[in-house]
Amino acid sequence: MEKSALEVCYMNYLTKQILILILIVPISTVSAQWGALPGAVVEEMEFGAINYSQGYITAVGIGAIPENVSSAGQARANAIRAAKIDALRNLAELVNDVRINSETTIKMGVVESDVIKSGVNAILRGAKQVGDVKYLSDSSVEITMGISMGGILDLVFANPNQLKVSETSSEIFVERKTTQEQTPAPIPARTSEPVTGIIVDGRGLGVKPSMSPRVLTENGDVIYGPGSYPVDYAVAQGVVGYHKDPKAAEGDTRVKGNPLVIKAVGISGKLSTDLVISSNDAKIVFSYNKRNDFLGKCKVMFILD
Repeated sequence: MEKSALEVCYMNYLTKQILILILIVPISTVSAQWGALPGAVVEEMEFGAINYSQGYITAVGIGAIPENVSSAGQARANAIRAAKIDALRNLAELVNDVRINSETTIKMGVVESDVIKSGVNAILRGAKQVGDVKYLSDSSVEITMGISMGGILDLVFANPNQLKVSETSSEIFVERKTTQEQTPAPIPARTSEPVTGIIVDGRGLGVKPSMSPRVLTENGDVIYGPGSYPVDYAVAQGVVGYHKDPKAAEGDTRVKGNPLVIKAVGISGKLSTDLVISSNDAKIVFSYNKRNDFLGKCKVMFILD
């Protein structure tokens, strides 16, 4: 697809910025704790991954050994530098793909806002090397660079206009399954007090992860979303937690204890990131939330396929 003049201009600018930060970001190794845990919700791409469960993004870059170099040491250094440039460029592309909410990605924000563009560049300047340099059989080298998604979340909430969702474009799709269709086994809901959070089971609906998802009713009423929680809670631990394993979700520190488990009935939003629950379940959630305000503390988990 042909890029617009604005996008081409931005990518040229970004390439220059990456060349600059090669000189100012030291090659440091990020802890092995960045490895994806079992059940984590990870979007794998051709040259990297976005881990929405653990909150990090990694990208791989390849650098070739240049010809006509006077020494092996210089050749290796040049290849590492080229691999790092490639990894950072790929990392920038992955950051652009991050969904802010059901209507917006980081790329949309970058094109429309100089503030978001500057913020993304600042986040990329904090990229760290993940693991060691890999020397490949063809004499090229491979480097993985990574960033925490906490900086992206901070950037999003510092610019609240990016969190606005168009009411007219958020069509709700409610799942209507036939008896022949397979559905994930339901998780028994615990309703004894005190409720320590909610787990919304979105399996089988095609929901996508985002930085700021919402929970809605079939009528479009917002049960959980911007305005339900203080920004400091959201920035500190994320708006929701994501997991693929129901048992692991129940044991997550975000909701651990006695979480209320709700089965979603549909999805909403252009990017399919919001979950829809029944009006009856919404009443139950509000009833328990009045007693200990778990929604206001971002004690919400989504279970995805």
